[in-house]
Amino acid sequence: MYFENIKGQEFAKKYMTNSVKKAKVNHAYMFEGIEGIGKETFANDLAKILLDVPHLENAPDCIKINPEGSSIKIAQIRNLQSDIVIKPHKKYKIYIIDKAEKMTTEAQNALLKTLEEPPEYAIIILIANNKESLLPTIRSRCEVIKFTPIPLIEIKNHLINQGIESNRASLLSSFSRGSMKKALELASSNEFYEMKENVQKYIEVILSRNMVEILNIPSEMEQYKGEIITVLDMMINYFRDIMICKEHVDKNMIINADKITFVQNMSNKIKYSQVSKIIDIIEETKIKIKGNCNFNVSIQVMSLNIYEVIK
Repeated sequence: MYFENIKGQEFAKKYMTNSVKKAKVNHAYMFEGIEGIGKETFANDLAKILLDVPHLENAPDCIKINPEGSSIKIAQIRNLQSDIVIKPHKKYKIYIIDKAEKMTTEAQNALLKTLEEPPEYAIIILIANNKESLLPTIRSRCEVIKFTPIPLIEIKNHLINQGIESNRASLLSSFSRGSMKKALELASSNEFYEMKENVQKYIEVILSRNMVEILNIPSEMEQYKGEIITVLDMMINYFRDIMICKEHVDKNMIINADKITFVQNMSNKIKYSQVSKIIDIIEETKIKIKGNCNFNVSIQVMSLNIYEVIK
């Protein structure tokens, strides 16, 4: 079974498995998708299959190119071009360019010449978070394989298999945005749980209806300016949990199960219709911040709008 250790990515697995079995492997691929969803692991597995080796460490026909410092430089691509004319030991010679979007314009233009007329034995795999960061001429010469976020249930189950308690695994998967790497990073992050505690305090302040303290929320959130979307997502999840509590449905649906007492207490202080409006306000704030609206103004407007809902 090919790619059996890859989580999710059913299309990519099926497509590339068929390509290998039918001996219709292209000379250039671009594996595109968010960080931490298995693109590099998939590229490595594909190389192992094509080279018929159990490990790549000592496989001379698999060459990996990574950024040197903040970019992949033209000298690295020129090294690839010097190496690619040397025939492989067996059938294929594979080049895996990780974080391909970090290639300089000069490096991309140099690579373009190789992509136009690669040797028949060469396979070049570009791994990119966002294909739009690469030149259109590069994209047009690669077969783009889109990697999608991993289903949250698969992330949760993987975390449980790693020894993480079920409720905690649910919480971590909900903030992973479909990235296994992100979920594992959060699992070992003290800052994540500290942030979660602070978000709980923000909610307590909001539901206290104390205008002075509510107006202080933007300055309190300033410390999380670079991670504000995660903070706002945490707030939304708390309010959704409050909504679930008010609906008296299955408590297993609550994300913040470790804070069930807090959620239940807050649910007694706010109406269902108010919770729904607050979630909409926070979602609108996320859109504004993603659109590069002023941070302090956006958070202040959010706080005042929530106050108007609950006063």
